[in-house]
Amino acid sequence: MSRTYLILEIKRALRRLPLVLAGALLLFILIGAGAFLASRMLYGEGAVGRIRVGVSVPEDDALGRQVVEMLGSIDSVKSVCDFEYMDLEKCLDELGNGGLFAALEVPRDFVRDIITGKNTPVIVWLPAGAGLEGRLFAALADAGSRTLGASQAGIYAGNEMYAAEGALDEIPALEADLNRYYLDFSLDRLNYFRHLEVDGTGEVDTARFYMISAFVLFLFLAPVPAGEYLLSHPPVMKNRLSCAGIGAGLRVSARILGLFLVLAAVSVLPVAAVCAAGLIKASAPLWAGWLMACLAASALVIFFYSFSQNLLGGLLLLVFFTAAQHFLAGGFLPQVFLPSSVRAISGFMPSSVLMEIMKSAVLGQWNLPAAARAVGMILAVSGVGVLLERRRS
Repeated sequence: MSRTYLILEIKRALRRLPLVLAGALLLFILIGAGAFLASRMLYGEGAVGRIRVGVSVPEDDALGRQVVEMLGSIDSVKSVCDFEYMDLEKCLDELGNGGLFAALEVPRDFVRDIITGKNTPVIVWLPAGAGLEGRLFAALADAGSRTLGASQAGIYAGNEMYAAEGALDEIPALEADLNRYYLDFSLDRLNYFRHLEVDGTGEVDTARFYMISAFVLFLFLAPVPAGEYLLSHPPVMKNRLSCAGIGAGLRVSARILGLFLVLAAVSVLPVAAVCAAGLIKASAPLWAGWLMACLAASALVIFFYSFSQNLLGGLLLLVFFTAAQHFLAGGFLPQVFLPSSVRAISGFMPSSVLMEIMKSAVLGQWNLPAAARAVGMILAVSGVGVLLERRRS
């Protein structure tokens, strides 16, 4: 009886295959277009333009202007910033009109205060809706203040050491040497670092990253046309099946298996096409990861529809949860671009687990930790689905 029921459930699922294929074609077009646009937005040309910065320095403070000009000559600043000197009122007007991305208000005797340890701050003005250029300049200003803070800490530490050793007369020479050292380091600091090109998408390139992201998103949304199959049986049918010895565990497992076969049949075509085109190398980890992703997605989709108990509720729950968790998992924007608070929970999102499996599969590598998380997720949602099935029988 159980074997017969399982076969009937599989046949019932495969009857939805033409409808799922038709929906999958439209879904692939939509997701592919979204992935292409996201990739272009992330790594398009001309991401940030030149940053015009207004600088207000007192006219009689030649030393302060000289220091600002020196800062503007640093390669990392000069590559993106154009300093323009004007009075504070004109700076603020230009800032309000959108002519400037930032403005610096250098106080009088700024350099002299640094030497004496007073540390009068330079006021940085940013517009209310500062875009990418404004945030980049804020990051540069913060990096500059940290470099200056480290320099001052070194000078103060040297002063304390010389004072403790009774060499007070040698402190001016020490300060001059350290100032020269820190200025040389700051001006030429690009020579102290190795140049390494990094990619926000990790081990895979941008095209493969969004290919994987689109595939995972497709696995969650492709079953939508087969909504009636995803729902639990009516109460009368459940009672008759229970009388025949077919319990909640077998009923849930049968629906998961049926949907798994449908997803596998629908998704094998694009995977095979990508392999045939030479974009991905066919390998055992690839096919194992693909099957694992299909099974995990099937278990989650069945759980959503079992939880909602109706077509509209299941559809809304599936779509909104999928969109939210896919964003938190770094599917639309890579995790490196997300806030640190979001990155802390990204690894627990279903899309993150499936994307890690597919990344390793695309690279032809086995990823046992990700596979273990996927198996745990499948068992967890299946177990909860069985409990719901029993409670509602």
